[in-house]
Amino acid sequence: MSIRAHVVSLSVFLTVMVVVSALVSAQESVGSDTPAGRALARASTAAVSAGPVPRRADGKPDLTGNWNPTLGYLSHTVILEDHPGGFGIQAGKSLIIEPADGIIPYLPAALVERNRRRDDANGYEDQVGHCEFYSMARIHQFAQEIRHFGNSIVINATQHITRVIPLDRKEHLPSSIRLWLGDPIGRWDGDTLVVDSTNFNGKARMALGGDFHSAEAHIVERFTMVDSNTINWTIRFDDPKVYSRPWTMTSARPMTRVQPVSNDIFDAEDTCHEGNVDLIHLRNVYEQAHGKGKALPK
Repeated sequence: MSIRAHVVSLSVFLTVMVVVSALVSAQESVGSDTPAGRALARASTAAVSAGPVPRRADGKPDLTGNWNPTLGYLSHTVILEDHPGGFGIQAGKSLIIEPADGIIPYLPAALVERNRRRDDANGYEDQVGHCEFYSMARIHQFAQEIRHFGNSIVINATQHITRVIPLDRKEHLPSSIRLWLGDPIGRWDGDTLVVDSTNFNGKARMALGGDFHSAEAHIVERFTMVDSNTINWTIRFDDPKVYSRPWTMTSARPMTRVQPVSNDIFDAEDTCHEGNVDLIHLRNVYEQAHGKGKALPK
């Protein structure tokens, strides 16, 4: 199915609604194209002007703070590559910065699977709608809080997803241990925080558009502080089971420091819950498309 058909169909509208309603309702209310969104963006960035990179006692950058890579509606939780807009979905440019064509280099069989997941009728399979984990590529389209604790860096993200990144560990966990967000090990490359992750369970999706990696992926993130209010973030995927070559993406805009006044962009309460009405709609579409019985009551 084409991206255009995917975007403009009714069932993909429902797919978007389950995530917006169940997972990011706080951010839905402050879209960048609304007065509230524009006021929030102004309030978020109205603090002191950017200064030099703050540093900790060891001379390394101090990443402490609240950071937001969007300050607006999260169109790129839908499709990571170039896509048109429609039914409340903003058009978006590709977040893939390598290769230069902005296309994820899927192997042929993996592309077939990605497209199967992208099919409107299969939106119910997306784990995020079931209150399960985002992938790392997906949570970086939401606001995050970063803190330093001893020899670790802690990143608190949407839906209470917390990543603890040790800076003093050299080896990954045994391969028998598999995690939603993998096993991260951090190190400094000059002023850039490098986070090397393996040991994935292969279940998380990178976007509603069906993009994915396998459990064997090797993923490397780089956090580079440009000034006191800006962090550039990239993430590189190396997974020979799914891609023909490694590739790299970034967030929709640099991670920008936001002030306490904009705390509504953080999901302070757990807005994801089972029994969601939109989830029932998605399951009805899924069951009917796959001949798995009668539709559930609305």
